[in-house]
Amino acid sequence: MRHAVQIGLMLAALGLGEAAAGAWTREEGTGQVIFSTGRRVAPVGALTGRIADEDSNTTQIFVEYGLFNDLTIGATLFAELSSTDLGEGSASAGLFLRQRLWQGERGVVSVQAGYIHPIEDIFPGEFGRNGSASEQEVEVRALYGHSWWGDWGSAFFSGEAGYDWHGDAEADEIRLDATIGWEPYRCCLALMSGFATVPVGGGGSGDASLTIAPSIAYTIWPDIGRNHKKPQGPVRPATIQIGINYDLLNSDDGLGVQLSLWRRF
Repeated sequence: MRHAVQIGLMLAALGLGEAAAGAWTREEGTGQVIFSTGRRVAPVGALTGRIADEDSNTTQIFVEYGLFNDLTIGATLFAELSSTDLGEGSASAGLFLRQRLWQGERGVVSVQAGYIHPIEDIFPGEFGRNGSASEQEVEVRALYGHSWWGDWGSAFFSGEAGYDWHGDAEADEIRLDATIGWEPYRCCLALMSGFATVPVGGGGSGDASLTIAPSIAYTIWPDIGRNHKKPQGPVRPATIQIGINYDLLNSDDGLGVQLSLWRRF
């Protein structure tokens, strides 16, 4: 598998505060974990010291594992806590399955289904009881990925389209996500992601969104030493990613900054 495809397995969707993978499935018996932490402030100037109207912090743990070469399972834990509104926040846990339907030399097509459940009630106090609490969510996705490589490095595209069913509190959503990545060197990766949501049906109301999320990632490969021999056993590098995200349709939401650590196992 080319390195661009390997990177495609390790996308972190910085635009939504949620880690995610691309269209590729993991090899059987291998996995990865992504730990992400972020902060969102509004207005944007609050990042430079102005008083923030809204200030929230997010944390997520994302794990996926290859049951078979064409079937990947995964789980997520996500929490968001407001620093300006006491007791406002959300927490959820989710599971998903990604099934590969087709793979060529450079392209792949997959489908994914998942379920997210709110877990605010397991926390003491008023957390999540004053607003922004999560809700049950069922999601289905169709995913496509493509990679390129040459003397200039490697690159990939990963796109997905899906439908998210929410509980009665919010409208359902149609979601379109896309990421392009370019790796000029084995250690360094530049990414540009876009995430669009359109509310439809459901028992509540919601706003359409169009978020852009540029980021960069640096991979720390094991040192091969002076004898230039390859390490024994599987190679499990660690990757650090940092990026920003901004909703073009909802500027009042402010600017988000996020840091992610990827680790294969």
